[in-house]
Amino acid sequence: MIDIYIDRISPITKLLDEVFYKSSIEDMKKFYFTYTKDEKEWLLFSDYYLDNEKPNNTITFTAMPNIINILDIKNIIKSIAPKDVKHTRNVNQDFIKLINSLPILNVVFIFEPRKYYLWDSKDELIFSLYEYINIIYAYIEYWLKNEPETKDKLDCLSKSIKCFEKLLFEEKKLKLLARMYLISLLGGYYSSFIHRETKLSSLVWFSDRDSTNEICNNLIRHLFQINLIDIIKKNIQFAFTRSNSESDEWYSELVRIPDYLTGTISSFDFYNKSGYDKETHHKMLKHHFSYNIVNTFLYRFKIDDEGLRIQRMLIIEN
Repeated sequence: MIDIYIDRISPITKLLDEVFYKSSIEDMKKFYFTYTKDEKEWLLFSDYYLDNEKPNNTITFTAMPNIINILDIKNIIKSIAPKDVKHTRNVNQDFIKLINSLPILNVVFIFEPRKYYLWDSKDELIFSLYEYINIIYAYIEYWLKNEPETKDKLDCLSKSIKCFEKLLFEEKKLKLLARMYLISLLGGYYSSFIHRETKLSSLVWFSDRDSTNEICNNLIRHLFQINLIDIIKKNIQFAFTRSNSESDEWYSELVRIPDYLTGTISSFDFYNKSGYDKETHHKMLKHHFSYNIVNTFLYRFKIDDEGLRIQRMLIIEN
């Protein structure tokens, strides 16, 4: 049995702390947290592009305090942005104005189009994920000792982790496992950041339709929560929608906000400052992303001879 204090499951969250608290926190406090710091109930919407066929792989989270009737927002979006960005040739200017005016805080994580994302090879990915699940097992053992009343839930979690481990051992669905790791790690981290800057005590995660939600009995939901607990060292009320790659969720219009952000950034070539897929992306870059230090923050993961670095990016579009 373990009885030790585990600081962080992943060193990536410490790198994120450095860039968030050195490059972004002053802007966030000035333009956002000053007005939302006392809010307790929060909603989180997410969208991803991780197919390696565009200039960037992208994971986007949109956070919003639960202070506006989301059904009203859903209906507005339905009227001005009825389709996902990939099915839209020209974005409605009113939708951009809505994104700019809502009390939301968007973070966009950007990755180079690499086969195994942050890892150089399949073997490196497998090794890293084995390390990760061994830490999760250690957490489960610790919780069983100190919170025996949660045994039934922890037994279910153990079964899901064993499912994950079996897929890893058989080298099946490795890219999906890597995506699960990244999405849950970054979502858990961003939620911990919101917790540290507000009075967050209740969070609902509205995920986009994605096949990562279908693996090992919604394991991604538990990994997200574990990564959140890992940083804030306490539990909060947490709920997760059970969307999958085929479902038609009632909140799909709300996910259109991170969808448009993801679609635009995944198509943008940061090196050549070009590569727009369509007029929609050009308008989003010019009227939302350009010089935006108010409600959308971009972070690019860079891997080179110095190792992994995370940089805040600012788009300047004339």
